[in-house]
Amino acid sequence: MAGITITIDDTALRQQLGQLIGALTDPQPALRQIGDDLVRTTKERFQPGNKRAPDGTPWARNSPVTIARKGRDNPLYQRGHLQGSIRYQLLGQNALAVGTNRIYAAVQQFGQPKGASGRTRRGAPIPWGNIPARPFLGLSDQDADDAVRILRDYLERQTG
Repeated sequence: MAGITITIDDTALRQQLGQLIGALTDPQPALRQIGDDLVRTTKERFQPGNKRAPDGTPWARNSPVTIARKGRDNPLYQRGHLQGSIRYQLLGQNALAVGTNRIYAAVQQFGQPKGASGRTRRGAPIPWGNIPARPFLGLSDQDADDAVRILRDYLERQTG
């Protein structure tokens, strides 16, 4: 009885799948590149003429009292400490965080109502007025698109 034998050589496919699994197991090179990119775009939000949340919403202007104290209306910028403190950190093998160690950053990101942090020894509210939220951390649509592109490029480089 005659028969037909078909032999499939899947060596190349197995090799590529092995490379892909390795890349997925250790995405840290891509995460570092995404982290660098997110730090850059986050810092750009502090630049004059930008001053926008990741979703594109303009930051609230400074109050007249703050403008008088600072001498200008430049939200989230006095000496550049907050902007300069933006960093990324790898969290384990597969996660990335972007943020700052400045203790006042959460108040700037989320806002805070007058008196929410208590009172001074003289009884004045802390903060003395309402602080509007000025989100500076987060992913814009462009950030998300760029992260996907970076991951795709990384996986393509790993698989040849």
